[in-house]
Parts: sequence; structure tokens; C-alpha cells
Amino acid sequence: MKSTADGVPTEQVEPEAIPRLGTTWFDRGAGYWLRRIAHGCFQLALLLFAGLVVTAFYAGFWEAVGVPRSARTAVYAVTAVACLLSLVAGFVRTRRAPVEIPTPEQAWREHRSRQRRNAASAVGGRWTLLLLAPVLPAIVAWAIGTWAAPALARRTAAEIGARQDYERRVREQEDRAEAARPLPPRNRAERRHGRR
Repeated sequence: MKSTADGVPTEQVEPEAIPRLGTTWFDRGAGYWLRRIAHGCFQLALLLFAGLVVTAFYAGFWEAVGVPRSARTAVYAVTAVACLLSLVAGFVRTRRAPVEIPTPEQAWREHRSRQRRNAASAVGGRWTLLLLAPVLPAIVAWAIGTWAAPALARRTAAEIGARQDYERRVREQEDRAEAARPLPPRNRAERRHGRR
């Protein structure tokens, strides 16, 4: 615990940890960039793998249905255009979407909630895959676009919320220290004899 010149004790305000970045967001040093790049590369690799699997599934689907080779080329061209459009649409929509700035506690709650939802959707979505086979590549391209927007942003919403929360706590701590400091005397009599 530090103390000011007036002898009023002050506490050091510690930054809150946020999901995936811990407290590295505060100084944005090498650890911060290492975590951010590693997480982004992992997500990109996962999405590209999903794209590869979906593309193989998609090609096999059209062969299994028995579509002639010339018609498949036309279908693939339409799918490629749809993928490109959905990639751009996902990126632009996510980039322009209003972002609610969460506090660190809200960021952790959302992180845990997202993990539970992902587990449930992984089990429940197997039959949906077969129904969506014709548009799966476009859906994966949209997912890559929505991933790229926050991954390429300078600061995440959780970082902004954590910084705002940190600055609020610093201001509150400064206000408490200011309130605890004794008031200076108003006139000569108070200086000589103290307050009565």
C-alpha cells in the first residue's frame, strides 16, 4: 500500500483479467501480441479446416446426387460467387455491428456461455449438416468473414470494456483519497490554534 504526501494511504489498482488475454491487455507487450496472434491463427486454422471438410463434403454430395460434370462446374461457379459474397457480407456486417462494451465480469460470463452453446450445437447439428449441404461452403465463408472482423480489429470489445472499468476504478480510488485528505486551514486563527 502506497501513501501520498499527506500521509493518506492509497492502493494500487490492478487491471482485471479478460478471457484469452488475461491482464496482458493492459500494457500490450510481447505476451499480449503472442496470445492474440496465436489465438487468431488457431481460429483461422480451425475455420480453414472446416472449409476444407465442407468443400470435400460438398463435392461428394453433388457426385452422389449424380449431377453431370458440366452442370457441376456451373454449380461450383455459383457456389464460389456465393462464398465470396457471404465472406464479404459476414466481414462487413460484423465490422459495422454496434458493439456492446462488456465489463470484465460480463466478458467472462459470455465466454462461459459461448463454450456451453458450442458443445450443445456440436452434438445437435449433425443432421442439419446433411440438410444444408448445398449451401455449406457459403455458410463457412460467412463464418470466416465474421471471424476476421474482430480478429483484425485494433482492440477487442473486452479490452475496451476492461480499460474503461480500470479507468473508472482509478478515478474512484483517487476520489476516495481526495476525500480522506484533511482540509487546509481557512484563516490565521485556524493555522495557529487548529480547528474548533
